[in-house]
Amino acid sequence: MGIRSQIFLIVFGIFFVGIFLSYIVAERDLSKTLENQIVLELRKQAELASISIGPVSKLDSIEKADMVADRIGESIDSRVTIIKDSGEVLGDSNLSTSQISVVENHSNRPEIIDAKLNNVGWSIRYSDTVNKELLYLALKGQEGVGFIRIAVPYTYVQGAFDGLSLSVTLIAIVGLIAAFFSSAIAANFTWNNLRELENATRGLLKDQKKKNLKALPTQRSDEIGSVARDISEISKNLRTQISMIAKQRDQFGSVLDNLGEGVFVTDNDGKITYENDSILRILEISSSVKKNIRDLNIKALKNMFENVDKEGRFDYEFQIELKNGDVKWILGSMNRAKTTNEYILVVHDVTQLRENASMRRDFISNLSHELRTPVSVIFANAETLLEGAIDNKKDAKVFSKAIMHNAERISGLVSDLIDLSRIDYGELHLDLKELDVCEIINTVNRSHYTSAKNKGIEIRFDKCNCPHVLGDKAAIERILTNLLDNAIKYSKANNGGEVKITTKVIEDSIKISVKDSGTGISDADRDFIFNRFYRTPEARASQKSGSGLGLAIVKNLAISLGGKYGARNRNKKNGSIFWFTLPLPVSYTHLTLPTKA
Repeated sequence: MGIRSQIFLIVFGIFFVGIFLSYIVAERDLSKTLENQIVLELRKQAELASISIGPVSKLDSIEKADMVADRIGESIDSRVTIIKDSGEVLGDSNLSTSQISVVENHSNRPEIIDAKLNNVGWSIRYSDTVNKELLYLALKGQEGVGFIRIAVPYTYVQGAFDGLSLSVTLIAIVGLIAAFFSSAIAANFTWNNLRELENATRGLLKDQKKKNLKALPTQRSDEIGSVARDISEISKNLRTQISMIAKQRDQFGSVLDNLGEGVFVTDNDGKITYENDSILRILEISSSVKKNIRDLNIKALKNMFENVDKEGRFDYEFQIELKNGDVKWILGSMNRAKTTNEYILVVHDVTQLRENASMRRDFISNLSHELRTPVSVIFANAETLLEGAIDNKKDAKVFSKAIMHNAERISGLVSDLIDLSRIDYGELHLDLKELDVCEIINTVNRSHYTSAKNKGIEIRFDKCNCPHVLGDKAAIERILTNLLDNAIKYSKANNGGEVKITTKVIEDSIKISVKDSGTGISDADRDFIFNRFYRTPEARASQKSGSGLGLAIVKNLAISLGGKYGARNRNKKNGSIFWFTLPLPVSYTHLTLPTKA
């Protein structure tokens, strides 16, 4: 559609809307005026009839009232009805005396109800008595007693309305014809003035590569020249802005692609128009651009898209199942852009946050549990001593040993917590040097000789000729101590139980294994035994002492020393194998060791 046609349609449309609205307003106002005039005329007739009749209360019979109604109705050529205050019909110019006696009470008629409140009332409705639509006007009678009602066929009123409507319609049609020709003249006149500018603009588009703006009629002094100069200036500014927008778009795209959060942008129908790499990684999906968000195999995204319009923003935490069976928790936030009506979805992987929160809750719960028992024992024994047991040397000694034992438990727990805290915050300072690992193992063995013997367990450590390792002596001793404590604790007592320590060189490290003769590690426990405060159901059931921090310390110290750790069940015998590795000095020089797990 050319600009001339557009100008014509715009001008004609303005005229049309104006005439149409004027037509509606005129018809409404004139119709209302006509209606009010008819009602006013009927009211005058009712007032004259009321004066002629006098007080309705003086009409003491239906015959007399009906005769009066007939006389007045014939004189004004309208239906006249005389009604008591109670609604009883006394007379009607269109009904005989016998018909009047069976007419139903008129107190519920709309015009009568309005007349009771406002002295006068009117309505338009169908009359079952005369079988036609009538315009009724009721007026309170003389001295405020009874009602005089005038009724005329509504066809009279409708005829007047139709005549008025025809006149208004003819005027509107004449106005539209005039508007049509006026619009055509205006469009043609405007087009002739814009033709030069159009031709110059077309020439500019053809010569776009050369950026030639001289073809525009900027030299004209009229409105066309002013528009041409504006176009020239706008063209220059647009080129600058387009260049800036392209640069900002590239920068924005680069930022979004490197965000840790995933981003989807969809149109109003849910079609994905933009995605960054992070959202594909978080949701573990392939490229989804030009696809609909409802078609993705993620029910939560469909739910968010369908509910975002209700509040303008929709936040939702959901989980997705990965291909390997694991569950990933996602926090999604969807907003609707006010300017573009696009939907922007931002997702965060909160799996680790949930796990950390759960670990913190478990940590506090387990710590409280581990502290509660020894504190309760200390309190109970101290209370017993204060109540008089201290006077009995034998009892006092027993209770004091119990207090000391549980105090040592608390001290060990606090020490373990401090060590783990130092590891977590990078405050564990290791004195790395070449060490004879065999000598360290023998030292730790000797320190556990008595506890193993008391339980009837033999600790075996074959002679080794391992090369030196580069590590921290105290850290290695701590790892071995914790592993031996567990091995002795869970090995079978007095029944051929044994704990065996082995060493083996593997590539650039030494693997140290501690094998026990216990019941082994269940599949359910294998993934959790190195977690803080975790204790196997067997350990909890047997009420064996322990904080549940020993293996967590082994894990963190092994990592801090640049080694690895692990556990498994023995193949042929009952029991389990816990192991860790230490790097050899040659390879260690090429490693940058972490300070925490």
